[in-house]
Amino acid sequence: MPFYDDMKSGPNMNLTLNASAKWLIEASQGIENPNNLLEKFSLNRKVDDRTSALLLTFYGILVVIGAVGNALVVISVVRKPAMRTARNMFIVNLAVSDALVCCVGTPLTLMELLTKHWPLPDWPSLCKACGAIQAISIFVSTISITAIALDRYQLIVYPTRSGLQTMGALVTMIVIWVTAFCLASPLYIFRSLKTHNIGLKYMDSLSFCIEDWPMYNGRAIYSLFSLILQYLLPVLVVVVAHVQIHRRLRGRRRTTRKTPAILIAIAVTYVISWLPLNVFNLAADFSTEPLLGEKSMTITYAVCHMFGMSSAVSNPLLYGWLNDNFRKEFEEILCCCKKRQITKETRIKNRKMDTELTALAQIEHTVTANTKTSQCSQIF
Repeated sequence: MPFYDDMKSGPNMNLTLNASAKWLIEASQGIENPNNLLEKFSLNRKVDDRTSALLLTFYGILVVIGAVGNALVVISVVRKPAMRTARNMFIVNLAVSDALVCCVGTPLTLMELLTKHWPLPDWPSLCKACGAIQAISIFVSTISITAIALDRYQLIVYPTRSGLQTMGALVTMIVIWVTAFCLASPLYIFRSLKTHNIGLKYMDSLSFCIEDWPMYNGRAIYSLFSLILQYLLPVLVVVVAHVQIHRRLRGRRRTTRKTPAILIAIAVTYVISWLPLNVFNLAADFSTEPLLGEKSMTITYAVCHMFGMSSAVSNPLLYGWLNDNFRKEFEEILCCCKKRQITKETRIKNRKMDTELTALAQIEHTVTANTKTSQCSQIF
């Protein structure tokens, strides 16, 4: 996401803030409420509490669902050797990258959305790593989806050819991660941490993690490059591969109505999930002026980003639950967890019952002894 701010930078500042408090005061003169600007920076927030709470809620729901779904995919393959096939390795690779998107990339993106300046320790390497990790996880996810589509295409359209073996799948996975690292490397190289001494009370200095590209429109060029490799090319491959698979399966008796529906769902979900974010990035990066105000820009980007992140939530469903083998594993895992919970509750209940029975036995013993004593005293 491009760096936009309420304060306009000078012609020789190159997306950085002046180090003097005098500049901050001069920059605030064109703003209706300078105190509001100072409050935003001192509290380090871009949006109000209500908007922040809504974003945290929606992002939290997506993170939990995505993390659980992708964890089930990984556990299903790890726990049973029969599931460790070459094709399932690609699905596991996709699940790992999607889990990375949910558990690491998304919290970092949300942090950058809600804060005015860098809230983490002033470590340049941490600033660089945050941008690279987000890009790597997304590139791995999209390339893995493309690899799965190509593998299915080769398996179904050309069944007589030798299929990819487990070792070949592992090598392909390594190639996918190396490629993702290379594609995301500009965000590591050109991302830097800028610290500025303000000299105000309670706000001595501010740090900003920004993308400082050495060329004009460097960010826009990279966005166009990412749009082609991360969206347009994968979409073309996935759609063409699935169309060919559908044509091949159309004449087979064993083909059910569910198969074309799954293929269509995979292609449509991928197209819809990543389209808003790519269009927004392209429009924002090629625009010379901010498209919207700060709050509107933050909310719009968050909605587009949540659409993209929904791919990490839907992938376990499309590639896992709709697969009969994975669905059986999911059911076994969930049933085992449920049985363990029931067994634990039964043990607790039995222990409680045993304790109650023991107490009743002791009471009965005492009452019986007292009764006998009373009878004996009456006899004697």
